[in-house]
Amino acid sequence: MPTPVKSLFMILNPSARSFAGQRKWPRIFELLDQSGVNYEHALTEKAGDGTRLAAAAARQGFDAIVAVGGDGTINEVISGVVPVLEQNPGSNCRFGVIYTGTSPDFCAFHGLSLDPDTIIKRILAGHTRRVDLGQITHQTSDTNQKVTRFFSCSANFGMGAAIARGSNTGLRKRFGDFIGTLLSLLDSIKNYVPPRFRLRIDGVEQSFEQVHNIFIGKNPYIASGIKLKLDIAADDGRMYLVALHGISKFRLLSVLPRVYTGSFCGDFKPVFCRNVEILDGGGANEVEYDGDPQGLLPARISIMPGILPVLGGDILTY
Repeated sequence: MPTPVKSLFMILNPSARSFAGQRKWPRIFELLDQSGVNYEHALTEKAGDGTRLAAAAARQGFDAIVAVGGDGTINEVISGVVPVLEQNPGSNCRFGVIYTGTSPDFCAFHGLSLDPDTIIKRILAGHTRRVDLGQITHQTSDTNQKVTRFFSCSANFGMGAAIARGSNTGLRKRFGDFIGTLLSLLDSIKNYVPPRFRLRIDGVEQSFEQVHNIFIGKNPYIASGIKLKLDIAADDGRMYLVALHGISKFRLLSVLPRVYTGSFCGDFKPVFCRNVEILDGGGANEVEYDGDPQGLLPARISIMPGILPVLGGDILTY
């Protein structure tokens, strides 16, 4: 039986969807006021605020920590909540999302409604599912220090960081989510020289030649319409690895339409695994996950089974 939420802490990102996400805020506050739930909130101002605020709220004992923003906000809040749950296995704290971003990949996979009225009702009712997360350790771009974080959708190596950077620095705002990301993808293909990657997958070393991108993750919805047609569930204790490699730029362009249907996975066999180390990227050393460039290789990625209690949704199989 679901355990209703009696106390809730919201972390709101004012810049979500190029600041247009704030249009949902009045309705969100109205619904919470009407419900009578005990709630508090805080706004993010810079990168890392979501993680810091979420960790503090989880330690205070709130029943639910809710990310109000896009996938970047979701990722930050998760990275704050999960370490507290690991330290306190008996905690009743759970994670929720009221989506106000651009590309609802997390929500699509976990069956979370994008309608504030619906999702708030389900969050407060306490419907909870425990789902898997990816844990990633890599170097930071500025200090070269190792950091360990969590991601809920996918990590990308190769063109991923360049595509995300191009999309996030104005193209999506000017042309919309789908067209903006597509333009960034085409620009990245033009300027990218596919290198050789060296990996260790569940302890077995492998290499891939002419790597355009390596997708590693739980969620088959990658970003802005890009997806993978895979047999994976949110709680099956494994992650996928798909290497888009061994083809020319011309061949890649011919494959591009199938990147949006997910059917290209038929040509690039998925590997299902629990641990991946990316040892060398042949100069393509940037790390991107859940929509943002995050740091540098080498990286270690592991699956964390059933670690995150998610409010308000259903587990879906793609």
